[in-house]
Amino acid sequence: MCLIMEVGFGGGGGGGENNDVLVPPTNFSMAEEGIYRSGLPQPDNFGFLRTLNLRSIVYLCPEPYPEENLKFLAANNIRLFQYGIEGKTGSIPSSSIMEALKILIDVRNHPVLIHCKRGKHRTGCLVGCLRKFQNWCLTAVFEEYQRFAGVKSRSTDLAFIEKFDSVCLRQCLYSLIYHYQGYGSNKRRLLYREENLQKSRVTSR
Repeated sequence: MCLIMEVGFGGGGGGGENNDVLVPPTNFSMAEEGIYRSGLPQPDNFGFLRTLNLRSIVYLCPEPYPEENLKFLAANNIRLFQYGIEGKTGSIPSSSIMEALKILIDVRNHPVLIHCKRGKHRTGCLVGCLRKFQNWCLTAVFEEYQRFAGVKSRSTDLAFIEKFDSVCLRQCLYSLIYHYQGYGSNKRRLLYREENLQKSRVTSR
């Protein structure tokens, strides 16, 4: 199940951050152009997050989003998508990963930050499945997962990533459009079109 929270513009910057020092959240990294990953942001990370001009956050924990973080989202017009994946059950729902991937590949949600509590396991599984969708070889996918998980790498996570069928995601899409950013750029971003949008164009001809 996904909880989507619409937040509007608010006053101030969300409070709590030190504007003089830009501190990234734990385990922060760019996964792809317009897609970032990290652990749960703390108030002293808000100044750094503001520099990313985020449009969306994909939150992978079942616990309610911290109130101070919600105020930051409201102050900066950032949309929250929450997928309540338990952290230590060893069972990751494929449906939640699939829905989260749809958020990631839609550039209308970019820039987007993915995070769980520490940015290791649940975030690592989602990014790993994104890599499979991008046709990364499994060895490279596992290496990236283990780089963030470290000694706490979970064999159950690796097995989930290996078995994840990215073809199911492709079947939900009518088209994948490589959208090139800037003149002469080789960077690619993915955009998907909903089935009803494609159908409406077909019937209008």
